[in-house]
Amino acid sequence: MVHIAALAEIASNESGPMAIDFMIMPISRYIAGDFVTPIMRFCWEQGTPYFVIGPDGKREVPPNVPYGGELARQNRLQFVAMVLEDLRALPIKDATSIWDEHSEVEPRFHRVDPESYTALCRQPKPSTFRRILSLGKIGGAPHCASSLFLPFAFSSPFPIMEPLERTCGSTPEALKELASAAFMPAAANAAATLREALQDSMTLQMPMIVDW
Repeated sequence: MVHIAALAEIASNESGPMAIDFMIMPISRYIAGDFVTPIMRFCWEQGTPYFVIGPDGKREVPPNVPYGGELARQNRLQFVAMVLEDLRALPIKDATSIWDEHSEVEPRFHRVDPESYTALCRQPKPSTFRRILSLGKIGGAPHCASSLFLPFAFSSPFPIMEPLERTCGSTPEALKELASAAFMPAAANAAATLREALQDSMTLQMPMIVDW
């Protein structure tokens, strides 16, 4: 069990590079910030203000307000059409029919241990990760090295610039890679977390976004 002090320390570093989360939800919902994370809820329950540090500086997110602010839900409705248009341009067939961008299904979140994830990303074996979080600059990488996972099968990962700057990988193919890979002890925790997040992606038939 995570001690409250340790969780509070994680929460205080939410906007820092040490916070890496796997988020399962529609892409429009992620872009709009129309969600509340477990860390946000934890802070509010403890009476601790929750702050986000972005390009415009530091702002507090009041209790029960989505990450993207009071207008997050309204903004999301405006983003859906844009996201669907971008999905139609993907080099795969019928991407817009796989999941519902209007879905109100409760998102799921998995926070990955950053040190274990770093070890996972640096796996030397060719059947597992080499590089990740390079935003579309991965060449010949496995599906597990992606930063946006789509819940259907396709052959190879590919980079996109819209609606998010990410490398798209297949959720079912990534799960196959995880099942067949041998991981270093330091990477085992992150591999398990990634597997759980990908399984949620398949269960909900929703994209899984790596958020850092």
